[in-house]
Amino acid sequence: MSFNTKSFFEALKSAFQYAPITIELTVITFIVSLLLGAIIATARHYKTPVISQLFSIFVTIYMGLPTMVALLLYNLLFMLFYEKIAHTFHISVPISDVNPIFIGFFALILGTTCSLSEAIRGAYKGIEKTQYEAGYSIGLTKFQTLTRIIFPQMIPILLPGIQNSLIGLLKASNLVSAISVTEIMTGALLPSLLYYSYLESYVAAALVYWLIGATIELLAYLLEKHSGKYLKKVT
Repeated sequence: MSFNTKSFFEALKSAFQYAPITIELTVITFIVSLLLGAIIATARHYKTPVISQLFSIFVTIYMGLPTMVALLLYNLLFMLFYEKIAHTFHISVPISDVNPIFIGFFALILGTTCSLSEAIRGAYKGIEKTQYEAGYSIGLTKFQTLTRIIFPQMIPILLPGIQNSLIGLLKASNLVSAISVTEIMTGALLPSLLYYSYLESYVAAALVYWLIGATIELLAYLLEKHSGKYLKKVT
């Protein structure tokens, strides 16, 4: 099997063309999941009555659900119940015009929220109780103590876990091809339909994923370095 350079560059061009979809899936999912994960982790850390128990059950159960299974399940449920829901709420958009990327967002956000909430909960445990007591002793409220003392110290602890979750999310984003969303992997494979050059397409997709992943690692390194300096100043 020979490596066709022309096919490789065609696949690379096509992969870059669909890279914005993968980046959109990754960035939006990560931001929403980080916010939801912080809420879940905070509620569980402070043992909020009822809510913390419900969140704990949800995270425990959902962590065992593979992303591919979740995607296919939500897609089937969407196709089964969309017409009834659309009729109930007087939505005139036909199912064929609904972008399946929204199903991808839903599945990825739920899974990533669970993993990030566990990472944030672990970061909470890395902060000594004296830090909370110091905030309360000078008259800060619980919210002020969190935002001014606890969260800044959690960032260096949390960054490695966040970086791993973000890169894992980037790699998991290609699963949305199962519900007809064209992203980097599917885009790189499009030229192979003409040239039957699958090796070149996979190498091109791997290169684009590596470039995005390397960028994430570089940004995380710079942020970790900066937050580490800040933590030294705080302590």
